[in-house]
Amino acid sequence: MTNGVLWRSRLLSDYWFSNLPAGLQDSLLGAARQRRKTPGKLLFEKDDAPCGLYVLLEGRVRLGGIQEQRLTPRLEEVRPPYWFGEVSLFDGAPRRFDVWSLDQTIFLHIPQAVLLELLDSCPDYWRWFASLLSQKLGLPLLSAEKLQQLPARAGVAWRLLLLCEGYGHLSHARRLVALDEIQSSSAPQLSSSALLEVLTEFHERKIVRLGEGRLEVFDVEKLRKVANFSKARAVV
Repeated sequence: MTNGVLWRSRLLSDYWFSNLPAGLQDSLLGAARQRRKTPGKLLFEKDDAPCGLYVLLEGRVRLGGIQEQRLTPRLEEVRPPYWFGEVSLFDGAPRRFDVWSLDQTIFLHIPQAVLLELLDSCPDYWRWFASLLSQKLGLPLLSAEKLQQLPARAGVAWRLLLLCEGYGHLSHARRLVALDEIQSSSAPQLSSSALLEVLTEFHERKIVRLGEGRLEVFDVEKLRKVANFSKARAVV
């Protein structure tokens, strides 16, 4: 059995991949390259440029450095195949975490440039990656144009969800977000004072807790309601 056939057989057990159009499945498998990591080795580091989409085929991974692991609650273990890294397709921001291997691990990697070229030639494929990300965020993903049009409260809530939920089960216990990460990717029309006003409101409503240079997300469910503008008025 060739690697390509073996990869496809494994990935067809994954709900997201198994429902992709055949052409997109073929394109992802054709561009994918296998990567192996031994325990303790980094897959990518915090602040690395966006490097594409990954799927874990075997083994386990964790986020953050050794010191951070002591401060982070035990995360739910994911079952391969598990996709991650798609947030950077939408925000183009640097990687938020170190991702390192706990075991002998096997990944497939589809580079960022290949994905962007594919999406440029087949724009309809965007909705499938939006579906992957929306499963992790817990609400339907808006287009970039609609995100730009959201009121400040909803827009900031969206950005916070991307930062703390974008890795799904790998990051659901990681609720610390640096303030400069929010500001650097907020809508251009949102000033620093407007951002602080929104975050102060979230702090007063116990959605987040503001600290020196960072915040901690307390109530993800309420944050989702604020981000979902159609329901945001119900959150008081």
